[in-house]
Amino acid sequence: MSNGAGQIDTAADFTNFVLQIDCKSNGDGLNSGVFFRTLREGWCAGYESQIQNGFKDGDRTKPKDAGTGAIYRRQPARHVVPNDHEWFTKTIVADGPHMAVWVNGYQVSDWTDTRPEMENAREGRRDAGGAIALQGHDKTTDFLFRKIRAAELPAETAADEREPAAK
Repeated sequence: MSNGAGQIDTAADFTNFVLQIDCKSNGDGLNSGVFFRTLREGWCAGYESQIQNGFKDGDRTKPKDAGTGAIYRRQPARHVVPNDHEWFTKTIVADGPHMAVWVNGYQVSDWTDTRPEMENAREGRRDAGGAIALQGHDKTTDFLFRKIRAAELPAETAADEREPAAK
């Protein structure tokens, strides 16, 4: 994906899911993201798992622009794991209001959306399904994506449908 702005959406909608994707930034400090539960109308109207491998003061615990694996505008990445110009694997799990992201097997975010429910996840909690979208952020966008795998979680394991354990 290059020369954003724009996005590529999945044909199917996903609600509670596991997504795994390999990503590579072909430049230094470039910005992209993986959107999920995103609306099909508008641009990048969902939750965003940020892709931005920069960090401040040589300290990977100080991400630039929230950092790769952040739930953008909600929770910054705990640690910037990947390097620009190298392939990395991102795993996103969304289960009801809870979402978590791993980069190369290292958990970098874990967040539960407690905001009031809204149609657009940029404005409030969105439990409904939507597209998964790869973001072309701007004209400097130059990213590669491969091995994109997504699976809906079985309904009986989704957080909003779990029953308390029997005593």
